[in-house]
Amino acid sequence: MSGAVTVAETSSPLFFLSYSRATVRRAVSHPHQYVRRFFDDLSTHVSELVGLPTGVDPGFMDSSLGGGERWTPELLHAAGTCQVFIPLVSSSFISSTWCAMEWHAFAQRRVEPRRHGVSAYETAIVPITWSPTAHAELPRMIRDIQRFSPAAIPDPDIPLQYEREGVYGLLTMQMENAYRAVVWRLAQQVVAIHRSYWVHPLVPAGVDELRKLFTEEAA
Repeated sequence: MSGAVTVAETSSPLFFLSYSRATVRRAVSHPHQYVRRFFDDLSTHVSELVGLPTGVDPGFMDSSLGGGERWTPELLHAAGTCQVFIPLVSSSFISSTWCAMEWHAFAQRRVEPRRHGVSAYETAIVPITWSPTAHAELPRMIRDIQRFSPAAIPDPDIPLQYEREGVYGLLTMQMENAYRAVVWRLAQQVVAIHRSYWVHPLVPAGVDELRKLFTEEAA
């Protein structure tokens, strides 16, 4: 990317939440409320684990209602400097041009171990099952990355509930214990990646530099 620039780590959000804005444009408001709750809960846990100062946001979530219509400098900066990329995988996510370009903005960045003894093959991408999707329907680049699954949960049914229903399903059915366990384990994984790897910043100069990877793969 010839127009990309680098920035200091201190100006970076720790994680970037990528989700389909199609849920925002629908008449039903609940999907967006659920995304906002998920983001807020994850932010709270990450802040607690890393000890961020009061008022410092650990993550970034684009809240514009016209997803796909405009890319703000703030969004480009966040996608090019965050340390962990969290896509909320759903049927609408994999059909979203906007989400594909966010993925591309992060995936082309170089991931480097911060210390010895960790895998050299970490992507720092943590796909979340937001709503159930058939594995065969996913673009190859999503299939190739292991989706998040909560580990070491006291209740062995919780990982199965999450995989079967997705986070959206857990919230819809008010399965609070499962939802809270999933978000806590995710926060721990986000912080573990952050402490073990450094994702080199690369901020796109503009949206024209980003590829629509999901649709290009299907073409």
